[in-house]
Amino acid sequence: MFIEQQEIFEKTDGGLNIILDYYPEARKAVEKRGAKFSIRPEKTPSCTLRQLKDGTYVLTDFGDDSKPKNAIHICMEVEGKVFKEAIQFLAEKFKIVSTSTTYKAPEAVITYRDTEAADNEGEWGFKVREKFSEFEVKTILSKNVIPFLPGKGEDRQIDYERVHKVFQKYHFYSLLSYSIIKDRKVTTISATDEYPIFMWDEGKFKKIYQPLAKDKGLRFMYYGKMDQEYLFGLDECARAFAEIEAASEPEDQGEDGKPNDKKKPKKLPEIIYCTGGSDAMNLAFGGYQVCWGNSETAKLTLSQFKSLHKKADKVMQCPDLDQTGQREGHRLSMEYLELFSIELPKEILTFRDRRGNPCKDVRDFFNHFKFYNFKKLVDTALPYRFWEPEPKFNRKGEYTGMGFAADPVQLYNFLQKNGFYQFENEGEKTGQMFIKITDNVVDETRSFSIKNWIHAYLRDNYYEKSLRNIFYKTPLLSENSLSNLPVVELDMNTSGPHHQLFFFNNKIIRVDHREVKEFKLGQIQQHVWKEEVIDHHFKIQEPHFKVTQLGKKSWDIDILKKDNKFLNYLINTSRIHWRTELEEGLDNLTEAEADDYRAKHKFDIAGPKLDADEISEQKHHLVNKIYCLGYLLHRYKNASRPWGVFAMDHRIGEDGESNGGSGKSIALNSIFKFMKSQYLSGRNPKLTDQPHIYEGITKHTYFVLVDDCHQYLNFHFFFDVLTGKMKVNPKNTRQYTLDYHEVPKFGFTSNFTVRNLDSSAERRLMYTVFSDYYHHSKDNFYREHRTPEDDFGKKLLDDDFSQEEWNDFYNFMIQACHFYLQYDKIEPPMSNVEKRNLLGLMGDEFKEWADVYLSRESGRLNRLEIKLEAFDDFKHNTKSQMKANNFSIRMKAWVKFNNYLLNPDHLGLKNSDGRILQKGDYMGSNKTLEYFWIQEGNDQIQPPSLPNQNTNVMPVTQTSILDELSDDQIVTNF
Repeated sequence: MFIEQQEIFEKTDGGLNIILDYYPEARKAVEKRGAKFSIRPEKTPSCTLRQLKDGTYVLTDFGDDSKPKNAIHICMEVEGKVFKEAIQFLAEKFKIVSTSTTYKAPEAVITYRDTEAADNEGEWGFKVREKFSEFEVKTILSKNVIPFLPGKGEDRQIDYERVHKVFQKYHFYSLLSYSIIKDRKVTTISATDEYPIFMWDEGKFKKIYQPLAKDKGLRFMYYGKMDQEYLFGLDECARAFAEIEAASEPEDQGEDGKPNDKKKPKKLPEIIYCTGGSDAMNLAFGGYQVCWGNSETAKLTLSQFKSLHKKADKVMQCPDLDQTGQREGHRLSMEYLELFSIELPKEILTFRDRRGNPCKDVRDFFNHFKFYNFKKLVDTALPYRFWEPEPKFNRKGEYTGMGFAADPVQLYNFLQKNGFYQFENEGEKTGQMFIKITDNVVDETRSFSIKNWIHAYLRDNYYEKSLRNIFYKTPLLSENSLSNLPVVELDMNTSGPHHQLFFFNNKIIRVDHREVKEFKLGQIQQHVWKEEVIDHHFKIQEPHFKVTQLGKKSWDIDILKKDNKFLNYLINTSRIHWRTELEEGLDNLTEAEADDYRAKHKFDIAGPKLDADEISEQKHHLVNKIYCLGYLLHRYKNASRPWGVFAMDHRIGEDGESNGGSGKSIALNSIFKFMKSQYLSGRNPKLTDQPHIYEGITKHTYFVLVDDCHQYLNFHFFFDVLTGKMKVNPKNTRQYTLDYHEVPKFGFTSNFTVRNLDSSAERRLMYTVFSDYYHHSKDNFYREHRTPEDDFGKKLLDDDFSQEEWNDFYNFMIQACHFYLQYDKIEPPMSNVEKRNLLGLMGDEFKEWADVYLSRESGRLNRLEIKLEAFDDFKHNTKSQMKANNFSIRMKAWVKFNNYLLNPDHLGLKNSDGRILQKGDYMGSNKTLEYFWIQEGNDQIQPPSLPNQNTNVMPVTQTSILDELSDDQIVTNF
């Protein structure tokens, strides 16, 4: 089925129906013109929708790249498809059938007949058209190079005489048909008015060209035996050179200053070596001498290059802008440094050819630009040779021979073509850094490395000593001079709201919420840092796990691949009930039976000795870990998901006890295998006081790990950068600020909880909890000492990991990212997380005081207490300077930690903000006091009668309340 893009728009209301299908939120902009909307969770809507003059709708996302995109562009981005694939996909999805019922893709007419006596097996026959038709001319030539007779507008007529003359020079003809005799059958392929067939007739062989063939393999066919190194157009170049050579004039004088009868050698100004015959024909009509190989990858031999160089002052090429064209153009320039390269503007890539592909070549250029624009490209073309011959003279001014001089423009051009650029980097004094780009991979380099690269190039290619000395002496390779290298802007954005790219040595993987898809290198244009290209030959695998959501906070997971070491490690770190299963559950077994069970269920998240709730809880922890890893792998910063991943221990220690060794760092360090990351040691409680804490972090840093955080580290310091901008203060250079979308994601590991955690800070964290399955035995708390190395016989993610094990790891992590993109936030089971957070809010000092002051033995539970009295006692016994508000926060945390109730509703004493305020006597002062009631248990004990809270009549003291409570009540409460 052949569908034009315009038909897609016509059948979908200018593409509006497609946009609404992908982003239903866009309907707001349809109902109210100019209204902004969101296509992702965000505080402020950042997308607009507008209708162009031609009726097409475009969506602009100012929270992303701010480029207007029509429905087809959106489909290409979301579905990961190229233009033609997107057209086909949308046509099938929206059931669009071409309305051009009379339209049929043009094709040749093929007829068959039996052979006759005069027909010889294997022979070909050709019928040549007398002259080219208008359609044929427009098929081969771009609109801006077609020769016209004098006239204007519709009255202009094609100059067919010139067309015929130029084409004939290059043995180019239009065919009515060609026939092939094979197996006693004559097959004739005939052209039509809408399907031209052309031929280059080179005598010994002929090349047939069908530019409109749907099958790319049928576009070129050959008759006769062609030399693979044959150079089309070489005869015409030789003829033109002979003409100009014959018209050469004698030189005025020789090198010795005497008259010379020798002719001054004249050459053609240039010969352009083209990528194909179509480009060559277009340039020929501009008066250029052209030649071309049989294909874009044909090899120009040294003898051919020398032959061309003898005939022209400049031998030039004009590579296509696609990957193959650029690769082959660079290869050829590196082989022949004297070859000049004409650079087509990247702008033509924004246009589409008749097949929907990006424009890329000379013919495409002339469809959008005038001929004088190309002349400018020719005039400014440069060779890769980075020096020029230069005559040398002695002190007397006498000529001593030819030498060399470094050419600044050509030197920097050569470096640029070999991937050396400057790149914006706020962390450098100059604001830029030197980089080297190789196959879209970006690597930071230094000026001395660039200089050494030039020296190595000259040495390895056996250039003479005098030339090499030039570049040891030249100041052009100093750091200051190398600042002349161009500053390049690169698309380093490998993620979007709904996708993430992963680059390996051999392929690119694109992950979105629908699928995991692989691409060949070069099919995707984004650049990546060298350290982000994973040094691994990746082989895609079937899913390693399957997650099923059973309820809002209930998950099931099936482990499909049992031998993935990293996944098995995550399983064991999620086994919070391992002691119930592997110690208590095996006490009645013999040692041999227990060992057999442990071996059989070594990596079992659902051990048979656990009940359903315990299994469900462990699975939930594992699903949460996978989700957290997937979140960190997705580099896109979503304002509604500003989380720092906080990896903590499940076991709750007492008195600030540290329970490390659970394997938290292994999990979060795994992210370093995928992206440019920064490591901060959290062991220093004064880390956040360092003025240069973020030194080295740029917009190309995607992950920061604050590892092994100290109990008293100021976590709140980091919370601002989780939701806002980041100020970076490098040493010895100026400060800079990263915008929110440039700030890296953060991960924290700690054996302690966050102290002074408020609700605002808690929203910024996503917890992941590690069991103490892996542990260090201390004070005989555990029966043994266990590390991941004990389970796997090697360190995880280390040098002794095999290629297969690395492949398992990378597949699992990519699948984790795919899983993350499908769901909203998945928290772990929060019971112990909340307990640890409450401990952090209280702090050791407050907890120690409250455990005594508010103990059962104190008699202060299940009764009214004056808050100020408790506060004064706390300050007196701890010498603390704590403020009253902080005291209240810690009191609430202590109550919640012990599963008590603070100021229960059944008292009927609370005011609108939940406090109990009454007139009372404290330390001889009669004033309004705040009371608190901490209830233990569920019995709704009533207080004695109190005055109405809205009156100030009867003062109430703690003593009077106690007097009104019976002895039975007091004993019961204790």
